[in-house]
Amino acid sequence: MVDLFDIAARLEAEEKLRLRYRFPVSSADGQVSYETREGKLLDVAEDAKLFYVSHRGEVLWVKMEEVIDVIADGDQ
Repeated sequence: MVDLFDIAARLEAEEKLRLRYRFPVSSADGQVSYETREGKLLDVAEDAKLFYVSHRGEVLWVKMEEVIDVIADGDQ
């Protein structure tokens, strides 16, 4: 399980992190499947249990239950 307060502290210390997460994708017939994505972690909202990640120039929010892992950004 990911510790939001630890992740927030690491971001505050300017550590560059990436988020690996499951993203829900709806098909034309209404079925929902998940794809695994990874993006730069921008911020977290501890109380709301949300992660903010950059994906193709957009900022997305990711729910705690969709998070797979938080890893160090190799571009540090």
